Amino acid sequence: MVAEALREVPFEAAWSSDLTRAKDTAETILLYHPEVELRKDEALRERHMGELQGKPIIARKMVSAPSALEDAQRFYARLEAWWERAIVQGECLAPGSSNPRHVLVTSHGGAIGALVRSLVESKKVVSEGELSVWRIPNVSVTTIDVDETGRGRLVTFADVSFLDKEIEKALVENPDEKV
Repeated sequence: MVAEALREVPFEAAWSSDLTRAKDTAETILLYHPEVELRKDEALRERHMGELQGKPIIARKMVSAPSALEDAQRFYARLEAWWERAIVQGECLAPGSSNPRHVLVTSHGGAIGALVRSLVESKKVVSEGELSVWRIPNVSVTTIDVDETGRGRLVTFADVSFLDKEIEKALVENPDEKV
């Protein structure tokens, strides 16, 4: 469904987390854009959960943080460093790039929310509205326009308006949280 919704977007580049679900989503979207090469990057992975990595989210509801949990500031820094390297310096402001340049990025809900939150809080991206809900449903689309200085404007956040209303309602709940 998201591939169909993005079918007419003239992507020139694509990035994805190297983890299967995000990579598979990108590859499905790129079926409509066979000339675009997908680049995978560990920096787009979800926050590392220490000894709870790979376990159901219900097991993560603990009073104290698990050992080896990736620190939130380190998580945000990893994502922002990727943004700066791959998007601002790499894709959007690269010499000879067309304007505007359309870049597909697929990742995970927590990583997308953390990246957008960090970019908005650091004023690298401006949001015209107040963002109070940071939950990112699966297959949602977030769009950021980046200008020639590297500053961004949040155009859409966690948009699922392209989905059938019943599917949209079902996706608001995170399947990872189900027992």
